[in-house]
Parts: sequence; C-alpha cells; structure tokens
Amino acid sequence: MKQWCFALLLLLIAGAAQAQYVESNAPPMRTFTAAEIEAVPMPELAFDASAVNADDFEKYFYFHRPDTSFDVAYADITECDALTSGLRYYLAANDYAMSSAMTQYGALAGGIGTALGSLAADAIFGSAERRKQRRVNMRNCMFYKGYDRYGVEKDLWQEFNFEEGLSAEEAERRANKIMMQARVASGPKPQQKALQP
Repeated sequence: MKQWCFALLLLLIAGAAQAQYVESNAPPMRTFTAAEIEAVPMPELAFDASAVNADDFEKYFYFHRPDTSFDVAYADITECDALTSGLRYYLAANDYAMSSAMTQYGALAGGIGTALGSLAADAIFGSAERRKQRRVNMRNCMFYKGYDRYGVEKDLWQEFNFEEGLSAEEAERRANKIMMQARVASGPKPQQKALQP
C-alpha cells in the first residue's frame, strides 16, 4: 500500500511539473499600436437575417466579447486556432515542443498511430469532417474564453474566415484573416441575438 501511495504522489508531482511547463512557455501576447489596429479592415457584418437559413449559422458565425481589446481578442483567437489545428501550429511547433510531445506520448507509437489514424480518418470522413471538427473546436475554445457567437451570411463570412480540410491555410492569408476576426471580436457589440454556444 505504501508503494502504491508513493507512486501516485510521484505521478501527481510529475503532472504538476508538466502543467507548469505548458503555462510558463505560453507565447507572449502581441501588442498592437492604434495605427496597426486601424489598418485591419473591419468586415461587413450587416445582412438580411430573414433571407438566410438559420441552420447555416452552425457553419457561418463569428465571435464577440464585450470590453475586449484587440490585443486580447487576437491572442485568444490565435490560441484557439492553434489548438484546433493541432501540434504542428501550437507554439510554432518548434523542435523542443515536438520532442516533448513525442517523449510524453511515445515517438514510435505516436508517429505510427497518428499516420494510420490520419489515413483512416481521411478515407472515412475526408475534408468536410475536418472542417466540421475545426468549427466545433473553435466554438468550444472561444466559448470557454467567454465569447458569444453570432450568425452571419456565408458570403460575408468568407471575407474574414477560412476553412481547412486536408491541407493547411497559407500562413500570410491565415494571419490576415485572424486579425480581421480579432477586429470583429473586439469591435462594437452586434445588434443581433447571440447564438447558443
């Protein structure tokens, strides 16, 4: 019994040390000047809600949180985007982050399992399922951070969003779209009713 308790204590200490590692290595929040923020185009959000199927809002939506600065909104969206995109984007997927993940989850088993799992998922579900998973993960992450979700018409949504299926969005285009999303998320409160998370 003593050995079991000791092993559990060691496991808890190791878990706490690892959690502290992730917390202390979070990327610093980027600070934007007023001129940089003003240079980010504010997307058009006004549309005739009666002409749009409300079911489309499961796919086409944006986030907003009152009293949120552009810097904070950008950091929140960037983090949620990185988490929904997987380890290759999170913390820039540097060598240390990759080797740490491989050590934690097992290099050979993790690499083989990921490759086989990805092939099977792509064969079964394909690009559409990945896009759906990304939307759900973004919704969950941003809801956790306190943002409300609002529906928008598809053509307007495409002006400041992107969808990823089997391939990643080009880096510069991704960064520009995320800045526009941060402008919306920190902008004026929408007049329409917030959707369910």
